[in-house]
This record gives sequence, structure tokens and C-alpha cells, in this order.
Amino acid sequence: MTKKFELSQNVPREKLIELVPHKSKMFLLDHIVHHDTVARTLETVSLITEENIFYDEEIGGVPSYVAFELIAQSISALSGVTGYEIGCKPKPGFLLSLINYSASVPFFKAGTSICVKIKKVDEMENILTYYGEAFSSENSETPAVSTTVTVMETDDLNILRTK
Repeated sequence: MTKKFELSQNVPREKLIELVPHKSKMFLLDHIVHHDTVARTLETVSLITEENIFYDEEIGGVPSYVAFELIAQSISALSGVTGYEIGCKPKPGFLLSLINYSASVPFFKAGTSICVKIKKVDEMENILTYYGEAFSSENSETPAVSTTVTVMETDDLNILRTK
């Protein structure tokens, strides 16, 4: 991959929102803290707040399964960073599978930071598989959530149309 533009390692929310399709309340990432488009790794941080679309007053936070969405958006962010660095629009991606999902906590309290780390583990043409982990600031040593996600990236959204 030939880089045309270099994106700084710390990408703030204002720039990050330009790189992913998620908008408004569905945009959950706060910033990228590290990315490597050659190794296909990325690390993001998000703060759990009462403004989060998944916030549940009863538990005072968000269910831990929301970390899957943070992982998915981090994969999307890596596609956006990759596209940016080679001067192309990011490719739309579609979730194909989620396997080996594991959560060690039931929810994340408001005020907790969630650090997501993703790494590409396999690729076959436009099908990519990532391993993702989400770490809570309450226990940054052990993943609160981990899973393997397979996505399909495409330049042609017409492949989804049926005749």
C-alpha cells in the first residue's frame, strides 16, 4: 500500500467522524490512540456517558455487549484510516459473523473509559477477520469483552441488491 497522506496516531473525534459512516448518537468512538494500516491494527478509546444511546439508567451505564459495537466501529475506523492514507474513500463494510464472544462484566458504569484493540487475523479478497478486545478503565489488564468478527468490504453496494 502506497501512502499519500499520513494521519497522526491520535485522531480526535472531530476527524474520526469523517472516516466512519456512523453519525449522530450511533457514533460511539471518542478517538483513535494508535493505528497501523500495514499490520491492520487499531486502538480506540471511548468514554461511557449518560448521553450514550445505549445508556440504561437502571444499571447506571451501558450493557457490556455494547463493546461489540465499539469493536465494529473500530474496524470501520481502520478502514477509514486506511482509505485516507492511500487517498481513497473508505470501503463500506458489512458484518458477516461474530464468534467466540466473551464478556467478563455485565455492564460498564458511566464515567468508565473503554479501550478497544483490534487486529486483522485473516483476509481472503474482500473478506476480513479481526480479533477484538475491549478493556475497561476499571480493569485495564483483563479484557472485559473479546470476540472475533468477520466483515466484508466492498466498493460496489449493488452486490447487495436482489433482482
